[in-house]
Amino acid sequence: MIKRQRILIIVLAAVFILAAAAYFIVIRPLTQNDDPEDTGIAVDPGEGTSGQRMLMFPRAERDDIESIEVTNTKGSYKFVYNDEIEDFELVGHETLAVNALMFARLVVSTGSTYVLAKVTDSVTDDELLQYGFKGDGAEPARFTVTLHNGTTHNVNVGKKVISGGGYYAMYEGRNAVYVLDANIEATVLAGVEDLLLPILTGGIEAGNYFYVDHFTIKHYGEDFLSCRNLTSEELSEMETTAQAQAITVIPNGYSLSTNYDETLQMLVSCEGESVAAIGVTDEHLEEYGLKDEPYTISYDYNGFEFELTVSEPTEDGYYYVATKMFDLIVKVPAADFEFLSWGLLQWIEPYVFSRSISFVESIEIESDELTETFRFTHRPGDDPSLIVVGDECGQIRDIPNFREFYKTLLYTKIYDYAPEDVEVTEDDCVLKFTVRTLGGNVTEYAFYRYSTRRCLLKINGEGQFYLFFDTANKIISDAGKAISGEPIDSLDKN
Repeated sequence: MIKRQRILIIVLAAVFILAAAAYFIVIRPLTQNDDPEDTGIAVDPGEGTSGQRMLMFPRAERDDIESIEVTNTKGSYKFVYNDEIEDFELVGHETLAVNALMFARLVVSTGSTYVLAKVTDSVTDDELLQYGFKGDGAEPARFTVTLHNGTTHNVNVGKKVISGGGYYAMYEGRNAVYVLDANIEATVLAGVEDLLLPILTGGIEAGNYFYVDHFTIKHYGEDFLSCRNLTSEELSEMETTAQAQAITVIPNGYSLSTNYDETLQMLVSCEGESVAAIGVTDEHLEEYGLKDEPYTISYDYNGFEFELTVSEPTEDGYYYVATKMFDLIVKVPAADFEFLSWGLLQWIEPYVFSRSISFVESIEIESDELTETFRFTHRPGDDPSLIVVGDECGQIRDIPNFREFYKTLLYTKIYDYAPEDVEVTEDDCVLKFTVRTLGGNVTEYAFYRYSTRRCLLKINGEGQFYLFFDTANKIISDAGKAISGEPIDSLDKN
């Protein structure tokens, strides 16, 4: 009997729980009325409610809003809905990209004005001074929300409450004073710059970065690095599957390292941390250290020119960057533009000669020890596929051995900057080798000895890097071995 009673009690309890759950989860939400008179909140005409919270005016959703206009200590701005693009635009700067997250917060702050407290229904002149709506030192803000149906809501914002958790606010046309949440600091009290995306560049897909041409970095107007893409004829001689490849123009004739590719990939779709100012004006250029153009980055893509002006790094680890494309001054972490601190050696490949032998017509060697011009005949598919004839020594019989000599040329490597004050003359030149390609390009590599162990390398008459004298010695020695038929080991130091 007792057992049956326990089972009955358990069953009845379960039924009660299910019934209660059904009421609160299903029935009550369907029958609940959100009208102000049913919430238990006392509101005056024009005010609104949301759940158990008071609003300064009935909630305006994003789809209801035609425009939002804000005036504060940082300036004035207005966003208007554009039917054609089905989105909001900043008046006067319609092409600027809006930060969707921050704009959504602005919509909530201005369209859903949750009231933390209602201070008074009948404010006095003294209280207007006290709450920061007028008087000396008062810096009230104002926002206006206009709906598609023509309804307009005007709200003035006064001082911050003593506790710091909110701001006094008044709805235009009422004598009531409310307290709004302090989160309006990030929206209606902030500058319009905080509502924009800090975009620096755009319009180039990341996978097409290698089509960027004429990439240049200037420092206070002086060329530091300038590059160009190879022509289709030059590219064909590089024995590469790449659709585009660049070399340096300033300094002249160097292949570029992977740092170049990585920098372009970052730059073609680049954003900063925040927008510092709208408008690349003389005033803003002066304010953010850009007037004297500390750094200028420029490049071309598909007929369009891109240019960024960059400040010196700030003490707190940032650059300010002016983008004419978007008419913005953008704050960028210094780590993102680290490439501006690189020397030339971080941009170029240290192995300065990288031409495939298949595209070489001749190599001329000039030194005190020997002078010779090797002329190549290429016979693809034949054996041997390469015939080498020297103007002085005649035909080279051991082609595999000659290829080892060619590898020696490929190992020509620069190490660091030569001293800026180094002076050399033709009497200091210990070696020149000149390469002529099948396409008619001619490149001269000249080694000028300026110390016991080091030579200044000049490529087509220009140079600022050194390599070791042993490199020149090795080339001269292996050229002699190629002529005499003595075995060559390109990896051997001698």
